[in-house]
Amino acid sequence: MTISDSQNTTQLQFKLTQKLGELDSVAKKEIQSNFVKNDFIDISNEGKYDKNDYQRVLDKFKSSDSEIRTHEQAHAASGHTTTPISYKYQTGPDGNLYAVGGEVRLDTSIPSDPKAAAFKLSQIQESATAPSALSSADAQISIQANLNKMLLLSKGEENAS
Repeated sequence: MTISDSQNTTQLQFKLTQKLGELDSVAKKEIQSNFVKNDFIDISNEGKYDKNDYQRVLDKFKSSDSEIRTHEQAHAASGHTTTPISYKYQTGPDGNLYAVGGEVRLDTSIPSDPKAAAFKLSQIQESATAPSALSSADAQISIQANLNKMLLLSKGEENAS
């Protein structure tokens, strides 16, 4: 290898490094220009929504919040809960939080005494069906408690005979 070959190699490497730097610079500019173009939200025109729609949505949030709170409080009123009421919230159009779901954990432990167990299953069923409008989970709990109570009673009849 001669001196001119090493100079040519060095010059070639230098030019490649320059081109890579230029390409990197172009790529960064392209990313920035795409970011600016794609991530712009026009909020200058406030008249794009109808005030009646805003009020309708807000009323729906308030109504749903009230129904959910009443529903969960009806469950909790039975006194057979293991935890306080837990609500799921969503932010409404006015920035306030509104309940959009909730749950109450019932004490589902069953005593070993058949009469006490039947009484406890009746209480669970009553707690699940306490609200006037049942959710699918409420109905499922009530059905399961009723089935368990019937199973318990049928076992008691078998043992008596």
